[in-house]
Amino acid sequence: MNTDAIGAVGHSQGAIGSLNAMIASHGAIKTAVTIELPLQLSCLPGLCADTRRLDQGSVFFVNGAADSIVSPSTQPGQANGLQSNQAYYDATPATITKARATLNGANHNDVQGQPDCATASVPCGTGVYGYLGYPTAWLLDQLGNDARAHSVFVAGTGELFDETSTWSNQYSNITG
Repeated sequence: MNTDAIGAVGHSQGAIGSLNAMIASHGAIKTAVTIELPLQLSCLPGLCADTRRLDQGSVFFVNGAADSIVSPSTQPGQANGLQSNQAYYDATPATITKARATLNGANHNDVQGQPDCATASVPCGTGVYGYLGYPTAWLLDQLGNDARAHSVFVAGTGELFDETSTWSNQYSNITG
């Protein structure tokens, strides 16, 4: 095991845990992939992740378009705190390598599909397949220095930005 290449991946409350673990790791955790990161309104006080506290590493924020209540893509009007994938991304310091994207059609528990929704918690619409490629590429890039995987996330020109039928709300501060 390469202890210099540790990443954390989490779904829902686990996404909060992956960010909090990265913040508390003092650099040991190099990257996080958050899937369906919940609204801060649904967190227990003091347990919410605050991406403004990140001072190292990288994060890929992923949510599903059909999950508009627990993990919406954009910030609801007049909401206080971080209440959307966009808000978490925007609050993350510009010095942190970051990307975000919304998987079209996916609901909150699709990532639990094995591969479909037969054994997943409700709500699940399509299953896990949509979540497999880009989170894996993110980990290959951030932990394995894979040049091909890195090119996927280059702002505006990477493969992720061409996937408009499958993905939307793609943003990245990766320039090359």
